Amino acid sequence: MLQAIAGTNPHEAQSTLGSIGIPAIAIFVMLFIAQCYLSWKFARFRLYMLLFTGLTLVYPYGRAIVKFCQLQTAHHLITESTNFFRAYAPGTVGDTVYLVSLIMNDENIAATPHQNADSMVTNKVPGRVKNIIVVVGESDLADRHTIYGYKKQNTTPNIQNLVDHDRICVVKDAHSSADMTRYAVPMIFSFYDADHQDKLYSEKNLIELAKDNNYKTFWIASQDGRGQYSRPFGYLSEFSNYVTRQDYNNKENHVDWHDESLLPVIKEKFADQSEYKFFVIHIIGSHVNYSDDVTQEDIDALPKADAYDQSVHRTDRILNQIINMADTELKDYTLLYTSDHAEIVGVGHAIQYGGYTQYRIPVFLLDESKKYCQMVENIRNNDGYYTEVMDKFLLLDMLGYDVNPAAIEETKVQDRILHSDGKTYDYKNIPTEKDRK
Repeated sequence: MLQAIAGTNPHEAQSTLGSIGIPAIAIFVMLFIAQCYLSWKFARFRLYMLLFTGLTLVYPYGRAIVKFCQLQTAHHLITESTNFFRAYAPGTVGDTVYLVSLIMNDENIAATPHQNADSMVTNKVPGRVKNIIVVVGESDLADRHTIYGYKKQNTTPNIQNLVDHDRICVVKDAHSSADMTRYAVPMIFSFYDADHQDKLYSEKNLIELAKDNNYKTFWIASQDGRGQYSRPFGYLSEFSNYVTRQDYNNKENHVDWHDESLLPVIKEKFADQSEYKFFVIHIIGSHVNYSDDVTQEDIDALPKADAYDQSVHRTDRILNQIINMADTELKDYTLLYTSDHAEIVGVGHAIQYGGYTQYRIPVFLLDESKKYCQMVENIRNNDGYYTEVMDKFLLLDMLGYDVNPAAIEETKVQDRILHSDGKTYDYKNIPTEKDRK
């Protein structure tokens, strides 16, 4: 909640507030002002209470300060360090320090090339894919896709048509490895995961590895890449040969938070004459407020649907346009679609006790060779799920890299996720409503 308040971009903040409603916001503000007034009016200063309280805080705050200093020495962002301060000194002070750091954050780590690749990457091998497209959706729940058996509305008619014509394989029983974008997207394009969060900044990511194997890389996004909430994936984007976002390299492109604004740039870059190309297309998808994420065309197509289903229909349309352009301009390509995380419709995501709904993501591949459709089945976790951290194994193979089989087996054994509270859980034990009670 603190990250959502202070760490997101202005459009998402306004859109989220709009979904709550002006009366509710007004009541909250009035209650807050009243509480501040009453606290000031009736507060009494007592020195012995101050001294007693101060003594009880020496140990936890001392630990927090020591940890904060250690992390600063290790070159962590101040906001990441204050998150640890919040963990060691929970309550009003820890939350306030963290919130202020988010608001004041202007630390955007530069995308400085790394020297070392992860040890799981062993060799370059022949047989790489010529053109690779990864489309990353937003807040997309598999349960609301026709291709996953949803019957109430025909939300994915274009993708269903491609499935029917055997062009797309749908990955069943897939889940994200985080329930918020900040954590989830880096897991797709780097060796960062729930148990190795340091690897985002210390090792070569997949964009760098693509460039090392002579791919021209492109990152085209309707999402911001600065600020504490967005920076982890914004940082990754800036390793690309070409990047445009609504907050970066956008003077001529006029990209904004509407996913349609990406289409002219995608068409232009698909026509690039480089022999090997790697594309990341990061869309706004179905982020709240859902009504912002639909057009009249989607409303006309699904007039009786709720705004969330209409937003899924819109993503289906945009994906179909991307595929049509790829058929024309690239011809020889493989496309992976995955959402960053899912959504509790009408509630949101990154909910502490939200349970599994916010993790059930759609994943599918347009893979004419069917090699990667089969590879998905071969690298499922031992619990039967295909997980977000497995995406890197697919992409590394597409990019022409061999991976140590032991690393894949090790990943399959543990189904670990990074939850919105910043803690790591086994997927079968994530916080749910019963844990609140």
